Amino acid sequence: MELLKKYESQSAQKSTETLLANIVTHVNSLTGTVLHNFGLGTGRGGALLLNCHYAKLTGDDKYYEVAEKLLLESIDALNPAKYKAILSNYYGDLSEFGTLISYLQEKGHLDQDTGFSFDEFDALLIDRVETNIEAKNFGIGTGALSISSYLLRRLDSSPEIYRCTLALFEAIYSSREGDKDNGYYWTTNYFEEPRVYTGLAHGNGMIINFLCSIHEKGIEKERCEELMRYAIRFLLLNKIDPDQYGSNFPLWIGRNEETKNHCVVYGDIGTVYAIIKAAKILNDSVALLEGIDLAYDTITRHRMEGSTLKDASVKYGVSSPYLLYSRIYQLTGIDTFKKAANYWFSQISKMNKSDNEYLGFNSYFFDKYPEGQLGFGYGLAGIGLVLIQYLTEGELSINEFTWIP
Repeated sequence: MELLKKYESQSAQKSTETLLANIVTHVNSLTGTVLHNFGLGTGRGGALLLNCHYAKLTGDDKYYEVAEKLLLESIDALNPAKYKAILSNYYGDLSEFGTLISYLQEKGHLDQDTGFSFDEFDALLIDRVETNIEAKNFGIGTGALSISSYLLRRLDSSPEIYRCTLALFEAIYSSREGDKDNGYYWTTNYFEEPRVYTGLAHGNGMIINFLCSIHEKGIEKERCEELMRYAIRFLLLNKIDPDQYGSNFPLWIGRNEETKNHCVVYGDIGTVYAIIKAAKILNDSVALLEGIDLAYDTITRHRMEGSTLKDASVKYGVSSPYLLYSRIYQLTGIDTFKKAANYWFSQISKMNKSDNEYLGFNSYFFDKYPEGQLGFGYGLAGIGLVLIQYLTEGELSINEFTWIP
């Protein structure tokens, strides 16, 4: 029996390696004609990261040569006159690209002396954050928190970025609603209908996630803890019946409808991740145990059968719960979450069942967009990077780029 398990494990790894090699080859063959922008999500940044991680995995420097070419092309594409907004926006892509360059330099994938200057990025992105603060748009898609990864990477190097990060925290603090008895929340005003969301994309989960990151940087730790504590309280006081609705939290308060979402963008698993992460920082054993119990519930409640997950992508597909459960396993050390992650990882190779030019993988929501099909957020480049993360047991991780640092 042990020999059989060993054989099956070796066979599965070989299959994963073969699929990965095919993805890298295919992404590299199409990037020049499909990914015109420089960003990570739907631009050349995703292919750049894929080649750097694959070079590290295989020890083959020819992929670093591909990455260098993509880097130069991406820098050339920074000119706003050349930019076309396709499933993206210019400032979000600037933030992604700056974050990516900083990451690649830190991890030794790029020569530290690339000649790349962050100064212009700093000025443009600070202005963008200030504009979003004025509009009370904290969203992670197009608002102030869409720049947060860049701020976190740059705040130790730039006094201006540090001050901008402080200003963003102050805006979040002063915009809180509710009270300590019922918890704190933030209203999302950039949709036609103002809503109080719960998850990582727009709501309390998103705010908690950012607060965890700046707390770890030593910024306003006491007030961060206050906000985290009462933001968690709000979430736990606004749970819904999972047997009736299929989720422990509504997508937004008042939307008590069936909710089967199970990805980093929407779904209770992202909210639960934020609760667990913050509870550990707060040393709040009660909130931590409740978060872990809720995470256990998501494992039994969400399976592939009956799932709303229709592709293998990072943002909306089966790669998403793999990444989230892997992260929860890192935070808790509970083996059940590692097994849950492996279950969802095993679904990735089963999703290449379309007759198309993307190795059979199809971006369910963005199938009409080649940039979606090939890029990091919704397509092949992201799937390849997830395979690398799995094969390296998290050493070559994309968590920082998927809202779960």
